[in-house]
Amino acid sequence: MAIPSDALLIATMHHRRAALAESLTRAGWQLTVYEDVNQALTHVRERPYAAVFCDEYLRGASAGGFLAWSRRVNPDIPFFVIAMRGDQAALGANQHPDRVLPFPLGDADVPRPEAASLWDGPVPALRDLPLEGTTALVPLSDLIEMLALTAASAVITLGEGHIGRVYLQNGQLEHAVFAGEPETLGVRGLGRLLDLGDTAFQVLPYRQPSRRTVHLSTVAALTEASRLIDEQRRDRQLLEAVVTACPDALGVATGYLLNEAPAEVSGDGVVSFAQGVALVEAVKGTVPGVSHLSIEAEGHALAIVVYGEGHVLTAHAARGRSLVLLSALAKAVKRYARRP
Repeated sequence: MAIPSDALLIATMHHRRAALAESLTRAGWQLTVYEDVNQALTHVRERPYAAVFCDEYLRGASAGGFLAWSRRVNPDIPFFVIAMRGDQAALGANQHPDRVLPFPLGDADVPRPEAASLWDGPVPALRDLPLEGTTALVPLSDLIEMLALTAASAVITLGEGHIGRVYLQNGQLEHAVFAGEPETLGVRGLGRLLDLGDTAFQVLPYRQPSRRTVHLSTVAALTEASRLIDEQRRDRQLLEAVVTACPDALGVATGYLLNEAPAEVSGDGVVSFAQGVALVEAVKGTVPGVSHLSIEAEGHALAIVVYGEGHVLTAHAARGRSLVLLSALAKAVKRYARRP
């Protein structure tokens, strides 16, 4: 399979990023664009881009530092720095990019991509399988099971890696990442990927992930992810029911009491979740088994319902709405959540 060569562009200044992306795309590059340097560093390691283009002017980092890190991770990836004409001061004396390109980029200044991506070429265990397609034709769960059955080592990317990635080595799941908002890793991330609608995928040669987040067998991970899909759908139903009943709610959230972050949020739900968990923790020593709480604070109202095995549904709104919120939470839990 031959696809246009892919490149990473890191540029933190909006006007320069837009101009650079336009010039590089016009030259034939298929770009992944990052304004967050830390995310770009992670993905340089996870994916062998055909080239890296780095703006000299980065907020919170230096082009020289990014170049040094990229060289350590994969010294074979061509690295280009874009700088004002004649200006290489930000790179440092010991840094040697493949080329320093002038800003603004003219068509003659841009190196042209090769005909094929660094990830081209068949995975030996996959000769009889499609290396690209859509999950409407080959569901992600079926694809993972086929790779596991053939003990293949590969990386599945969804939406060219912008939506998510799944890593398998010798048929064993190692890492899964849902790259949406918020980014979700491991089996929970796999659950979000399995719950996507029709999505384009590619099966690429194996590359070691930046970390391992799946510690179950492939079969067990798929089973747990399927369970999480049901849980995620239920959580969304809970939030939708509360928001429909209380459209003036400032934030709604649901998740596990023991987790630092909620599983699902609506509006400013992170605040609701943090306050709800803190309130449950504060009263459970004196009121064992508490399940329904409401409070009127100086600036807003808060309501909490604890259900199932360690789940919590919380919401906050303007002062005076605590009882209305509590009623909406209780009705949502009664309708959508399984109780022990």
